[in-house]
Amino acid sequence: MGQVCVNAQIPAAAQEVWETIRDFGGVDRWAPNIVRLEVRGSGVGALRTATFKDGGRVVERLENLSDATRSLSYAILETPLPMEGCVSSLTVKELGPNRCEVEWYSTFGAKGAAETEVARLLEKIYRVALGRLARLCQRNQTQGD
Repeated sequence: MGQVCVNAQIPAAAQEVWETIRDFGGVDRWAPNIVRLEVRGSGVGALRTATFKDGGRVVERLENLSDATRSLSYAILETPLPMEGCVSSLTVKELGPNRCEVEWYSTFGAKGAAETEVARLLEKIYRVALGRLARLCQRNQTQGD
């Protein structure tokens, strides 16, 4: 079983960053290349289908959502990426009044590719998405001041 973990410090309030992440139907605001997003259901068990610029499609199911620990996890049910059985979690940790750290952790089985190749691909995707999340939350914080 492969795994990848990416951490990013964001100069914004942990609660604000968490509110952005916990919106399961709002990931298209900060994840790259999503051209269409559909959500069926709400809360744990909700299904999210993201369609990307290249036509690829990912279907994810919300597995856990905790405001107390500022964490959520989701399972990837369908993906064009060479993997299977992927479960990911995002956790926001407060580092100060306007600083937090987001951890994005995934376990997966490689399918038709080496685990290291899949891990590198996920790490790249997560770093780009977390950079976009940071810019969005910083912009929101600046506008709120």
